[in-house]
Amino acid sequence: MREAPRTLLVPMNPSDDLVVRFGALRVGYRLGWVSVAFVFAALALDTHARHRGVLLLCTVAAAVVNGVATSIPWREWLIARRGQLLLDLWCVGLIGFVALLVVEGGQSFALLLFLTVPFIAVVQSGRRRPILFAAVLASCVVAMAMTRVEVGTAALRLVVIGALVAVSLVVARTIRLQLALRRESDHRITNDLQAAADLLLLDGPEVTAQRIRAIAAVHRALATSGDQVEADRLLEAIAATAALPVSVDAEPALLDPTTAQRLGAVANELVTNACRHGLAPIELRLHANRLTVDDCGAGLEGGDGVGLGLVRRLVEDGMSGRFEVRPRPDGGTRAEVVWPR
Repeated sequence: MREAPRTLLVPMNPSDDLVVRFGALRVGYRLGWVSVAFVFAALALDTHARHRGVLLLCTVAAAVVNGVATSIPWREWLIARRGQLLLDLWCVGLIGFVALLVVEGGQSFALLLFLTVPFIAVVQSGRRRPILFAAVLASCVVAMAMTRVEVGTAALRLVVIGALVAVSLVVARTIRLQLALRRESDHRITNDLQAAADLLLLDGPEVTAQRIRAIAAVHRALATSGDQVEADRLLEAIAATAALPVSVDAEPALLDPTTAQRLGAVANELVTNACRHGLAPIELRLHANRLTVDDCGAGLEGGDGVGLGLVRRLVEDGMSGRFEVRPRPDGGTRAEVVWPR
């Protein structure tokens, strides 16, 4: 039976989250100036607003705060406690400012919630986000009660705000995932170039060409499989590049890209070694977390060569597994790799 697909876990780096939050803050500066301009225009056109002078003074203060925020080195400060505290104060001030505008200036200022809430959703994280959402909800309820908004209008407004928050969180998570994928891709390319450099130093042109073809087969499998790689097809692609016929007996299983890449490199090197130093028939097997390559040769003398040394490093350091080469009781040689599931 085929294993149930495992979720691909791309390691998220704290720097990815900081990049997204810093980007949201930069957008927030611009939205802040747009909001300030909107409020000034609305107050200029509506001469009947209650406490118009107070609202103008608060808007001037909001413009000053927004200007100060643009000069803060958020990229460095967000890592420290002081940066998070300033961000908390900024978000709380936004909530209070919009609530005051709605209560004193009318429901037209409630449109600012459609900018404020998604901004808070992206720049905040952890426990602070639900706490601030609760503060936004409480201020909305109080403001709508004081301005006597119809229930249907209030409910629709809350639904739209909730939808905007959900979309903002999805977009932010997608950006974080893309950053993590790019970082992982860069890491893989670096490792592959190092492995290719090692392989080019091992043997002559023909063996080197075979190794490069096998590496290309592994990458084709990774490129066409998405977030899961079929182990049997991966090993069949590697066997097809071998200098001698290789039979494959592999259980249908799904591998994450990192495991597939390392396992493909190990299988390729073991098959190459069997073709050079062993005799046909050569058998490549994969059952659960055990990979074996059998041939009918006498094996290598004098311990690991450069190629098997590379395999040992990949298995022990990259897969936290065990690698050994030993003679078979019925004659021939077996190379075996076992790694934790």
